[in-house]
Amino acid sequence: MAVTGDRVGESMVEDGQAVREADHERFTLHWTQAHPAIAGFVSAMVPDASAADDVMQEVALALLRKFDEYDPQRPFIAWAMGIAKIAILTERRDRGRAATRFRRESVDELAADWQAILPTVDERGAALGECMRLVTGRNRELIAMRYEEGMQPQDIAERIGTSSGAIRVALARVRAALSQCIEKRMSKVARA
Repeated sequence: MAVTGDRVGESMVEDGQAVREADHERFTLHWTQAHPAIAGFVSAMVPDASAADDVMQEVALALLRKFDEYDPQRPFIAWAMGIAKIAILTERRDRGRAATRFRRESVDELAADWQAILPTVDERGAALGECMRLVTGRNRELIAMRYEEGMQPQDIAERIGTSSGAIRVALARVRAALSQCIEKRMSKVARA
């Protein structure tokens, strides 16, 4: 059977598309795993939530564009952290805040520290997820309004018709219970 030049070209395009799809799947897997840690680092370094979101978008785009340069022998998160550091420094330079907040060396030191605590952060995040499943009823609603919707205690109080002091006390109790639950789960992990 003869293969025409057009068919060879189509085959090459299909092969190239298959490679791109495989790379896209690998990127998606790596980024999904690294995203919470990178987002935590960016949020710690860029206190303005809107600016942090912008930095995260820049990081994701840069990682996707440069994914063919990624060395799979290195941890993806370390590579992504390097891209995130550059994006943070660029954001600070562009907004003129670099001199008032962190020096470049500080960003580098914080990135290294962040990478060192990542395993603990991942374990604590998993423990928090397990503990959050135990929070129900009104306490779950309060947590959702405060941390998922970003509402302030005064706004929550107005919505449900109580005092902001009562909301603060209720949130403090829920946070304390979550903290105890997390610590119990972490001590089980440490013993295992």
